[in-house]
Amino acid sequence: FMGRVIAIAEKIALISGRVTGWLAPIMMLLFVFEVFMRYIVHRPPMVADEFSAYMLVALAYLGMAYTWRQGGHVRINILVMRFPPRAAFWTHLFSLLVATGFTYMLVHISYQMVAYSFERGLKSSTWILTPLVWPQLTVFIGFVLLFLVVAVDLLAAISKIRHMTAPGGPLNDG
Repeated sequence: FMGRVIAIAEKIALISGRVTGWLAPIMMLLFVFEVFMRYIVHRPPMVADEFSAYMLVALAYLGMAYTWRQGGHVRINILVMRFPPRAAFWTHLFSLLVATGFTYMLVHISYQMVAYSFERGLKSSTWILTPLVWPQLTVFIGFVLLFLVVAVDLLAAISKIRHMTAPGGPLNDG
């Protein structure tokens, strides 16, 4: 069962990584279009700044789950590397527990942000008047995806406790 859950989390993270991987070149093309229209055609569409900012938000937040799965987030493990295996394992488990709780709070808070924008019909202050619920939705979805992959890592670590504390296991005292 755990193997299947991990495989699903891997697939979700990979899909989010692929989606966000396409946002950077799309942003670049949007800027090229804006520059072309401004300096060659002399009719700037004035959309590149706003929409590229929304794409940058989407790239950052939707890419968090993929970055987590790839081990790309900042890790400070200079002390943990020196711990004995048992202490390193429990420190890792505790950090996953804290990360799961923190990402859950981020999911909850970002949901409230999206719901508020939806209820109030908030729009950008630019002439385009983009409904803010759409770019904010990428923040919420990104946090949900991050929560899922962190929670799966926590569950995987918890499932290892039985194996690792068995007689002869690396965490067994005796």
